[in-house]
Amino acid sequence: MTTFRWKNCFADVLTSKHGLTIHSYLDDVMVPALETLDAKIAELGASDSPGHQFAQADMEAVKSEAILAFGLSIQSIWERQIRSYLRGCANELRPGEPIADKIDKANWKDLQKWFRRLRGINLDEFPSFPLIDILQHLGNACRHGDGDSAIELHRRRPDLWPVMPPMPPGFGEPQAGPAPPPAGSMVIPVAALREFVTAIAAFWRDAEYIYNESIERKHENLEAHLVKQRAERSWFPQARSEAG
Repeated sequence: MTTFRWKNCFADVLTSKHGLTIHSYLDDVMVPALETLDAKIAELGASDSPGHQFAQADMEAVKSEAILAFGLSIQSIWERQIRSYLRGCANELRPGEPIADKIDKANWKDLQKWFRRLRGINLDEFPSFPLIDILQHLGNACRHGDGDSAIELHRRRPDLWPVMPPMPPGFGEPQAGPAPPPAGSMVIPVAALREFVTAIAAFWRDAEYIYNESIERKHENLEAHLVKQRAERSWFPQARSEAG
């Protein structure tokens, strides 16, 4: 097996804190905010004051909107990270070419193509890709509501919606098939948000591993670190000549 290597860029160095950033956003911003909302909901639910049950319902709606906003923000942070990375690589590897502008305007599929062209490996070869790909649909569904992304998201992750009891026989108009639930009715648990955050951090760790393997003259401390990593890793990107 020949280990995959790419041409290292300064853009690789700039990604060193990306995993920490996204984890900090989850643990230090999202989780405390949701815990505060949960405490207010519980307080209102325990109150005997008139009108508090309505206030509790309003607060639960606020929490639902907050979770959708957090889902979108996670996807937005990831997208800014990957676009910035690709722009940096393009400026170093193909200076003078108007690639940065194309990256700024690229959709998700085009970003994957640019990653392949600039880094020599497909994004979908990374173990974290399936969750990151779902995150793209989640971001679109949170941003735009119902549409193709919401339908695809429900197909892949129906667990992000509450289970609705079936309608009684004869109730309502017959339909050709079951319609997907509204995007706005998603209930995204913190555990699911953490899945996406973990996937983003794992991607940048894998990119860092490739960067370290790609250093031609390695310090003995780095080589010792890589020996340990190689023993612990479950994914080893292979050179395309052998990977096929």
